[in-house]
Amino acid sequence: MTDTPLHELCKGFGAMLGRSKQPSFIEDASRLNDRGNLPLHAACSFQANRDVIEALLKAYPDGASQPNNVGNLPLHQAAMWQSPVESVELLLNRYTEGATVRNQYGSLPLHMAASNQASGEVVRMLIDSYPDALHLQNDDGMTPLDLVLADESASEAVVAMLEGRPPPPEMSRRQKAEKFVERAEALERKLGSVRDVGGRQYRDLREAIQAVRRLADRFPHALYSAGIDPNELEIALSGSMEDCNGNASVVSGGNSIAHAGKHGIGSSYKGIRLTEAENVILEAVKKRSASGVGQNGDRTNSSHPNIARDNAHASDGVKDQVENLLASIVSVHHIKSQVRGLRRSTEIADLRESLIPPTVPPTRIFTNTSLLPPALSDDSSRPRSSHMVFIGNPGTGKSAVARLLAKTYHELGILRKPRFLEVERMDLVGRTPAQTTTKTLQILEEARGGILFIDEAYTLSMATKRSKSDAGLDAIKELVRVMDGAVEADQDDSFPLVILAGFPQEMQNFLASQGNFRKRFALTFEFPDYSCTELAQIFVDLCYTKGFELDDSLDVGVLSELLERETTVEWRAERNGRVCELLLTGARLEVRKRIRLATFEDIDVDPQLIILSDVENVMMDEFK
Repeated sequence: MTDTPLHELCKGFGAMLGRSKQPSFIEDASRLNDRGNLPLHAACSFQANRDVIEALLKAYPDGASQPNNVGNLPLHQAAMWQSPVESVELLLNRYTEGATVRNQYGSLPLHMAASNQASGEVVRMLIDSYPDALHLQNDDGMTPLDLVLADESASEAVVAMLEGRPPPPEMSRRQKAEKFVERAEALERKLGSVRDVGGRQYRDLREAIQAVRRLADRFPHALYSAGIDPNELEIALSGSMEDCNGNASVVSGGNSIAHAGKHGIGSSYKGIRLTEAENVILEAVKKRSASGVGQNGDRTNSSHPNIARDNAHASDGVKDQVENLLASIVSVHHIKSQVRGLRRSTEIADLRESLIPPTVPPTRIFTNTSLLPPALSDDSSRPRSSHMVFIGNPGTGKSAVARLLAKTYHELGILRKPRFLEVERMDLVGRTPAQTTTKTLQILEEARGGILFIDEAYTLSMATKRSKSDAGLDAIKELVRVMDGAVEADQDDSFPLVILAGFPQEMQNFLASQGNFRKRFALTFEFPDYSCTELAQIFVDLCYTKGFELDDSLDVGVLSELLERETTVEWRAERNGRVCELLLTGARLEVRKRIRLATFEDIDVDPQLIILSDVENVMMDEFK
């Protein structure tokens, strides 16, 4: 559903208050648009006053606690779009817990307020509602203070509040006037630097194009986030080189773009003569910029970089291998956010390296700061993923997600190889301590450069009946020793990423008893039980993967209702994703039954089509 008339009226207010007296207003206030926004979200995005917010909350009281498609509450929208203090206060009074809610990018309302120049009164209310928010990071690793310090025009009072110190005294009129004079002088200096753009524009454009080329050569995956397919770019570049009959060529590594003769020169851009290869790159960037412009002018958080990236991946233009991998699994949005955050950090490091010409010595900082924003000015190395702990009931997708991470992290250049090695206690533990050490080292060597997935890791602390000594502890000690040695020798890029997995209660007891081992695993992810809707989606994906088609009467909604009706929560919790495997196995048998019956009745049956009665029969007969 697109914006309803009430969504549009909430962008004006006067007409909306008049409409609030109509009988249909209560129903209209609860309707969602295609982005999951209530009229309350739209009103908060357009700085609605207290009367408007109060009318919408009166019509739909639960609206204050309802997130949109990206997890933003109305409070997030109000903090981001600088809504009046009275409106924010009303939202907090109606749903105080809203100050503690994160959106799918890990941002609290205080993060939104800090990064969008909210007033000091709004920031103070959000801090008072949730003081711990001062120290919490979003998925980009930024605290509210980090976000506000990135804005040169941030209020000193807001900075003081986020630093936990009293705000400075209010300035006198003379001090305010001096402050305005300082800003005016700064603007004059900035305008003066903009006047001399002739030669600098030429140089910057060339360096930017060459930076894109270096990215395509060395870190092609980084171009996906910019909406450019590196494979298509490479094909276009190859075509331009063939058209030039060898007269225009790109030096390996993107150091410089050489050209000779009239065939090596392409058209001009704003008076700057470009080679054919440079034109190809520039056209790819311009094409991406044109396709990234919003069509409906909606302000609902579309400027957020995370949402812009999701919209780009949702389009049919660029096939992003990383996002395709993440889309192949259902649920676990917290892990997907972790991967996207790590991806952004990796791409920033790659972008910084690509912007520094190879002719610059490694010990020097690139002096052309016009191409290096503040976030890229610091000399930081590429990020590395931390070792992890996966906790969840059987069938919640722990090993499947770990296997996907191996491919994803390799695609991002975080892992050397897409290798995934799944082991358990018997693969690590021998009869003697020496055998255990040897087996553990062999497993680590086999998994080098990829992911080592230790399933049911808690069994390492269990003694066997034959021996009172716990041989699994020897494996743990050897893992700790080798992990620490890899860190000290700075060999993390080749050391495998270790993931411990197991059931919730057993893993909690294991980690509590192995505190020294636990310290090596910075990230812990819980895998919740699948809902009926998620199980239905997994079943649909599994059917298509196995080459089956589903009848039109079998969609996710119907399957979800059948699972809800024919199974119990306890039964599903014991199996989770395995429910889908059982269902597909049973459905195959039902298809075969229909084929056998059809031979006697001379009826055509599609052997690859699963119909509603197949699924119903399996659930009624076997899912008890």
